[in-house]
Amino acid sequence: MEQRRRPEQNRSRQPKAKKRGSVAGKIFGVLGTLLLIGVCTGALLFGIFMKYVNTALAPSLEVNAEDYTMALSSFIYYQDQETGEWKEWQTVYGEENRVLAEYSELPENLLNAAVAIEDERFYQHNGVDWKRTLGATLNFFTHSQDTFGGSTITQQVLKNMTGDDAGTVNRKIREIFRALKFEENNTKEEILTMYLNTIYLGKGCYGVKTAAEYYFGKDVSELSLAECASLIAITNNPSLYGPMYDITYTREDGTKITPRELNKKRQENILTKMSEVGRDGKVEDGATPFITEEEAEAAKAEILQFRDDGATAEELVEKAVGGVKINDWFVDQVILDVSNDLAEQLGISVKEARLKIYNSGYHIYTTLDPEIQAIAESVYEDRSNLDVTSRSGQQIQSGITIIDVTNGNIVATVGKIGEKTGNLDWSFATNSKRQPGSSIKPLTCYAPAIDSGAVTPGTVFDNYPVQLLNDNPWPKNSPSRYTGLTTVTEGLKRSINTIAVQTLQAVGILESYAFATEKLNLSLVPDDMGLSPLGMGGLTYGLNTVEMAAAYASFANQGIYNEPRTYLRVTKIENDGTETVVLENEGESHVAMKDTTAYLMNQMLKNVVTGGTGTSARFNGMTIAGKTGTTSDNYDRYFVGYTPYYAAAVWTGYEQPEKISYSGNPAITMWKKVMQQVHENLPNKDFEKPSSGLETVEICLDSGLRPTDACRADVRGTSRIMTVTVAAGTAPTEACNIHVFRDYCTEGKCLATESCPPESVTQVGVLDHVREDYGPEITADDDPYLVANMEKALEPTAPTEENPEGTPGGCPVHNGMTVTDPEDPNMGWDPEDPNYIPPDPNAPGEGVEPVTPPAEPAEPSEPEQPDPTDPSGGLGDAGGDWWNDLWNTAPSA
Repeated sequence: MEQRRRPEQNRSRQPKAKKRGSVAGKIFGVLGTLLLIGVCTGALLFGIFMKYVNTALAPSLEVNAEDYTMALSSFIYYQDQETGEWKEWQTVYGEENRVLAEYSELPENLLNAAVAIEDERFYQHNGVDWKRTLGATLNFFTHSQDTFGGSTITQQVLKNMTGDDAGTVNRKIREIFRALKFEENNTKEEILTMYLNTIYLGKGCYGVKTAAEYYFGKDVSELSLAECASLIAITNNPSLYGPMYDITYTREDGTKITPRELNKKRQENILTKMSEVGRDGKVEDGATPFITEEEAEAAKAEILQFRDDGATAEELVEKAVGGVKINDWFVDQVILDVSNDLAEQLGISVKEARLKIYNSGYHIYTTLDPEIQAIAESVYEDRSNLDVTSRSGQQIQSGITIIDVTNGNIVATVGKIGEKTGNLDWSFATNSKRQPGSSIKPLTCYAPAIDSGAVTPGTVFDNYPVQLLNDNPWPKNSPSRYTGLTTVTEGLKRSINTIAVQTLQAVGILESYAFATEKLNLSLVPDDMGLSPLGMGGLTYGLNTVEMAAAYASFANQGIYNEPRTYLRVTKIENDGTETVVLENEGESHVAMKDTTAYLMNQMLKNVVTGGTGTSARFNGMTIAGKTGTTSDNYDRYFVGYTPYYAAAVWTGYEQPEKISYSGNPAITMWKKVMQQVHENLPNKDFEKPSSGLETVEICLDSGLRPTDACRADVRGTSRIMTVTVAAGTAPTEACNIHVFRDYCTEGKCLATESCPPESVTQVGVLDHVREDYGPEITADDDPYLVANMEKALEPTAPTEENPEGTPGGCPVHNGMTVTDPEDPNMGWDPEDPNYIPPDPNAPGEGVEPVTPPAEPAEPSEPEQPDPTDPSGGLGDAGGDWWNDLWNTAPSA
């Protein structure tokens, strides 16, 4: 039986109906809130976007067509050194093969063909076709079509003129706003003319005037309808639709087709499109077409007669406008530098900035010295000055940069050996970063160490391996030799790797890196922070000649670093005749090091040229300092040399790194051929010496400390004392802790033993220094004069193959060995006596011991100043035999 619901149950349903209404209200409330949030968020994002447009984009939105129409060439000026007058050096032209056409020269069919296929709503929109832009945006996400261009002709003009074609959202937004602004200031006819003058049509043809001559051998104004459509067909993809490309494409179905056939197909598509659209829109919407269907079919049937006589676009342009002038290397660099700075200042691309230079009528005031540039160009154009070929057949290359040391002005640069055949060619002087080798040592080791007070020119380090690296002593020197205790001055002079590394350790890697990058503006990277890169020049990327010359110039400029520059300012003449400044290049200048540091570096680097690794750079009549650089594989050779007038850095090597086989340093060869001519008429002078802050002090060459009597009585027979100039307050105060007195047998040339007679014994200074033993193959030139080794030489040695009897030890003269009296060689025996038995030279001790009167002591003389380049201290081969005995490599005498 069905039960009846109680009233309470019926009443319980009423609140549920009320709950449904409450839920609906909540839903609408949430939706309303979300909508409000969406509107607010959208407004906020729109505000942020407009802020971005007005701040980040606004400076680069204004595009002046006159800056890109090639109407006004720019001018390069240099300052006459005698009069101070600015003189014109050269007019700057663009590097493209382009001849401009006026609007009146352009056939109507050519204009209409471009509009029909590239931007059919060109005459209706105001720079941006929003329908196409939206379609391109949707296609970006859906990929519904393989290609879908959203750019209008106006946008393409801006991209072609400015070179601003990066595939980024930022660029696309900038392009849209630029197009809107551009159409406010230019007519449709002007925009179409710019478009047809800036498009690339393959085979080196820029603009329709050059292309018409190249493809059809006629002026653009004479083109037929069929030829107009064929020319415009190329623009979509010149390498695919260019009728002069002699290649064949294989399609997916296996059939083959040529660019000329593809051009014909696209030409017919364009002709069909021209019959379907007109100036006011599509024919189906009532617009009048550009051409009738009959005209289209007639043009399709026309046989195209292409010019196949082999003439190039370059030749056609040369015939039309006299050719493109080949700039010298300096002008190329000015264009690059101004382009970079202009792009940064205006917030535009470098390519766009370069186009402005070619077309805006700028006046560029440079640092060029035409006489020095001419000298450098003449040396580098003559291949016979450095005619070296690698095993693979490469010709050696080189680059040079010359800087005025007083202000950082680059006065000349050349980027390659041989004749210059193009503009903005690759420059081995400025574009190429190559390994500097040891030429980096003054910049990363010696200058920062001296400037910080970590070392002085008289500081001594041990020219001996610093550590084991992969079980091999490191670093190695070139030549592979270790001379022992050596001053910093000598280490730099002879480019000793071990001394450079220990100098670097003294100042610290972080301090060295900071000095090189912050004080001398070298483009090092964090990976270069290591003993090998900073100590010997094996950098991650290398350095170019500009930064090397600028860094060395600071030595000649009393420690002041000047940022290198090729121009001083760029100006433009306004319509009212006033000259306004577009760019000001004052150049940054700062104190890189103390003037005393610069002076000491000059003195040490002069030694490199007068008696070190750079002697071949010398020429008469000028003070020269500098440093060589060679990489371990001999792939790169550097020389940076400077005078009180100019600093010049030269790199030599092969485009593809390969070993250089050359007698001498090819970088010095090119440096000297240029710089000797540069200085021919300049009076000689020395580098400036600070009026204060320096002091001279005597040091011991083996400790770098204050000399003692033991230093003066060095066993090598000469005084080991040298006078050096150091920065005030850095002179050593401690006495030498290397030299110690020891009794020495002058006859046995060894430490004295009990068997040595007093008259043969004197006191000499020997070296109390201990170094790591890396085995008999790793030795230092001063090893024979170390106390430990001299004591070891007195020990008896076991028989060896070379010396079967071994040695008894002790003094080789006075330890039981017979000494023959030169005045009585028979030691008192009469050779005519029948009982006479000649003494056996192999039986020591037999015969009569001679009595030799003691010799009169020699009068003491003033010790001679040692030659710092002689590691033996002037003693030469003294004691050489006992040293061989020490290592059991030769029998004792």
